[in-house]
Amino acid sequence: MPEEGPGHGRFPGTTPRAPRDLPGAVDESARESEHAARLLRFLRDLARGRRRPSRDLSGHDRVHWLSELPGDVYVETDAGPGDVLFSVPVIPLTPPVVLDEFDGWLALRNWYRILRDLAGEDVVLATGLLAWRPAVHDHLLNTPVRIVVDDRTDRIDVVLAGRTSLRDRDLLSGHPGYRPAPGPPDAVRAGRGFGLNPSVGDVLREWCLAALSTPADYSDDWAPDAAAPSPVPRLRLAPALVVRPPGRRAAADYHAALLDRVPGGVPDGFARLVSPSRKPHVMHVPEREADTVPDLLAGLLTRGHRVLVATSGATASGALHAALPPGLADLTVADPAVAGRAADAILARTAPPDLDALAGREETAARQVTEIRERLGGADEPADPRERLRAEAPDLAWMPVRAGMPADPPVSRSEAAELVVLLAEETAARKARTEQRDVDPGALPSAAYVRTLVEAEATAAERAERSKTDLSRRLRETDVTFLARLDGNASVVAAALRDLGLDGDPGGWNPADLAAQAFGDALADRRPLIWARVHEMTARAEWAEGALAELSSHEIDIPDDADLRGLAASALDLRAHLAGGGTLKRGPLRSSAQRQAEPLLTTVRVDGAAPATPELLDLVHTHLMVRITCRELQYVWEAAGISFPADLPPAERVARFVRAHARLARIRDAMTAVQETRDLLGRSGLTIPLGHPHQWHGYVTALRNALEGLGVSRAAADLDALRDSIGPVDDDDPPELQAALDAIDARDAAAYGRALGALAEARHERSRQIRCTELLDRVRSVHPDLANLMIATDGDEAWQERTPRWDEAWAAAHHATRQTVPAKERLRAALTEAEERLRVIRADLTAARAWKAALDTVPASPAAPSDVIPAWILPL
Repeated sequence: MPEEGPGHGRFPGTTPRAPRDLPGAVDESARESEHAARLLRFLRDLARGRRRPSRDLSGHDRVHWLSELPGDVYVETDAGPGDVLFSVPVIPLTPPVVLDEFDGWLALRNWYRILRDLAGEDVVLATGLLAWRPAVHDHLLNTPVRIVVDDRTDRIDVVLAGRTSLRDRDLLSGHPGYRPAPGPPDAVRAGRGFGLNPSVGDVLREWCLAALSTPADYSDDWAPDAAAPSPVPRLRLAPALVVRPPGRRAAADYHAALLDRVPGGVPDGFARLVSPSRKPHVMHVPEREADTVPDLLAGLLTRGHRVLVATSGATASGALHAALPPGLADLTVADPAVAGRAADAILARTAPPDLDALAGREETAARQVTEIRERLGGADEPADPRERLRAEAPDLAWMPVRAGMPADPPVSRSEAAELVVLLAEETAARKARTEQRDVDPGALPSAAYVRTLVEAEATAAERAERSKTDLSRRLRETDVTFLARLDGNASVVAAALRDLGLDGDPGGWNPADLAAQAFGDALADRRPLIWARVHEMTARAEWAEGALAELSSHEIDIPDDADLRGLAASALDLRAHLAGGGTLKRGPLRSSAQRQAEPLLTTVRVDGAAPATPELLDLVHTHLMVRITCRELQYVWEAAGISFPADLPPAERVARFVRAHARLARIRDAMTAVQETRDLLGRSGLTIPLGHPHQWHGYVTALRNALEGLGVSRAAADLDALRDSIGPVDDDDPPELQAALDAIDARDAAAYGRALGALAEARHERSRQIRCTELLDRVRSVHPDLANLMIATDGDEAWQERTPRWDEAWAAAHHATRQTVPAKERLRAALTEAEERLRVIRADLTAARAWKAALDTVPASPAAPSDVIPAWILPL
């Protein structure tokens, strides 16, 4: 038993004095508070001394930035305590068939593996990355999180699991520009700055103003600050999942909180544990053998002592409690939550144990052990049992005889036959498989998928090389973003030409097509004013189309040689006359408007009647304006070199003009993209003529070739990403995995398929070798001689006759050993049994003495479990 020594803060051989150093007037309550405060200060300082403070991200085990989350993962910034911050579903092992989805699949699978590895770790959501020289590059706010894996769907949830803490004192204690301020910590304790809530930014800004003596730059950016810490403090949101190194901050804070309560009186339970008899003693038990602390605790309880054991943690407390004998474990509590039930169980056991009966049993058992030890020296060895087996069953004598072999063989007859085959087929290469990592070829990308990627890369490379020109080479040397903008403009032009029936080589276009003429003039910048005038007439053509729709239910007859403008003016004047209250009259009483409209009234008919009302005059005026518009449209289109038939009905003429203007509008849409293309090429320094449809077609062909060259690079990048997803090969990986990677590098899909087949065969060999080792170990564990025989004679045809009689041969060998058990072996077995019986009786006697001492010290009216339970095991 370790020797006893003074408690912390005392000197050997002295007795603690009262707080006011007045001998004879000892205040027991003050002395109790003094001892408790000394112990708590020691425990607090011990916990603080065992912390591993870190002021730099490199001091943490792992840091995963939320800014690198895939776009498919939604982060709930308003999540509260117990809510899910974000989730990642289970990702299929097989990559997607669509190449554009490969990058997203790879990123999601990488994050799924990261979160799966973090499950069970001490993880926090860290926000507020502070970078400040010297030696501060870490987060200010920490919110504990739990990584939860759904048992049914395998979905991984990141759950906010605790209160947010502010770490500014840990990071900046002693920094010349830091001044602790109460405001931000109070705000965090009140619930602000939790997780990724909007209040996080407010708390960090308030902290910059209150806790720093120099101005600080704050940013809501999620990306980490890549620059090195500077003399000026920089603070950004930069959320991340951080695996913290182990620390003792919680234990130190707990003991500090207890220490703050000591001036108000030591809690009753703690006082009784520290000094139940006003004579506290503290023992330090160094790490010796496993039974040291349990034996020490048993000895103290047997002597009637009350014991408080301080361990390094909950795991150590549980292990010590489990190591105690059942009788002593009932007197000991390692979890304060069950202290009440343990105290009730002790009080319910009122009958004292019979110590005299247990002592008599111990004496009898000790005498038996002594007698057997004395007899053990004189026993004689019998004859060899192998000779007996050869004489009784010569055909089964191949089974080695071993003393102590069990009645049943370690493997069955079928398993023995399987082991014989496995040993016969065993090779050095197969034995080496057990040292290699188990690689499932089904978890790797399939051969068909790799073949698709390889063929896509080869096809893209062949197509790009076949149509390669000097212009495409120049375009391929430009920036990818620049090519993307050019491709967008070219797509707009191609869509417009395709709608107009002008796709393909311009040599196949109809030269009489107005769209082809307009596109050629626009590229060459010919007759811009004329084409602008044609465009201005678009609204007139659309108006004419709508007006004809209103006149479709009426028949209006106008002479072919009529003066359209004159008739329109007279119709308008006559309508104004009639609308103002005038009427049509005869003779000299006619108005000037009626006299001017006389040709209109005599030659024009609306549905067979003269236009003598305002409504009919409106119809006539509209019809006349439509015919005038057709004449003007005819004029501007002929000026552009395009003629339309003039002898058609107005409805058909207007329809043709509308279609022509719609085609012209598509040409203007295309020319907007052409002009933007010219501007981009000009700013980049590329001189490419685009003044003719053939030149535009050549440019588009070269651009398509340049983009196909980028497609080759993308296909190669997809193959490289696929290779990286398999991962680098380690020393414990099978060589077939390296062959699969080499096949991808060589773009040999057939070789990759063969490598997958070889991996499947390697996995089969590994499983067979593991099975062989497992069966052989089972045989060796009970019969090493038989195991050595099977190894030495593997492949021997004699085993084909031996394995069918496996159980019979084992039974015969076991029978021979039982008939010839040596006397010393029997005595040794009897001695072992007697010593075990003596150990159990002594454990029962020790427990009985401890129970009697515990029951004798229980007060008549116990007020708390600490008055009843004599031993407590609590973690620091």
